[in-house]
Amino acid sequence: MGREIGLQQGTQARLDAGMKIGLVDVIEGEGDGLPSVILFVKDDGERDVTLCPGDTFSIGDQTWALERVNFGGTRPGAVFSRLE
Repeated sequence: MGREIGLQQGTQARLDAGMKIGLVDVIEGEGDGLPSVILFVKDDGERDVTLCPGDTFSIGDQTWALERVNFGGTRPGAVFSRLE
């Protein structure tokens, strides 16, 4: 199993030198729709990506997936896992 990182909305994590992710926003799904997140990704460039649970994204030479979205606690959050 790969490495997991949990973030709350408005927080960020450094993955490796020059690479980090930040959880910009968490959006509840409407009706039967899936929740989504807006993620800031910084590697050799900077970009925002919108992800639903199960979606993957690349950062540097790594591939990560959005595992789940959490709405409990003081701020919504999400858990990401690195795919091997």
